[in-house]
Amino acid sequence: MDARTQMLTVTCDQNADLKRLRKLELAGLVELWCVSIEELKNTRRIAKGRKEPPIIVIGSPHSTWGNAMVASADTPYSELEEIIGRQNHADVLHLERHIESGRDVFATSDKDFLAHRATLESRFSIQIRTVEELVRDLDI
Repeated sequence: MDARTQMLTVTCDQNADLKRLRKLELAGLVELWCVSIEELKNTRRIAKGRKEPPIIVIGSPHSTWGNAMVASADTPYSELEEIIGRQNHADVLHLERHIESGRDVFATSDKDFLAHRATLESRFSIQIRTVEELVRDLDI
């Protein structure tokens, strides 16, 4: 692995291989973050301070007043919804928080993201990687 002045910050999607990501974190290679969506409780191994609420979307089953944050009108939510699809609401919430946070990598194995990777990476200047690709990129 090349010398780094700081470790990569990684937003992990709900279906990413959390076990492998935690090993990378324990080795000091990445810092894991997640979006804490109400019905998706599989993030218990992520440090408490690194669980962010999604933005509030009126009518959303995933972001309620008690577990979400109000965001400005200029978030990329609507544009993400057009690219990823309205039916993938939770996915849109996850990626919106990643983009707004400015973290380095969005780790996922979700085909909804991977199918639109080139468009999303180009439009929002982000990196979307599978865990396998992240491990390869870290050269470990």
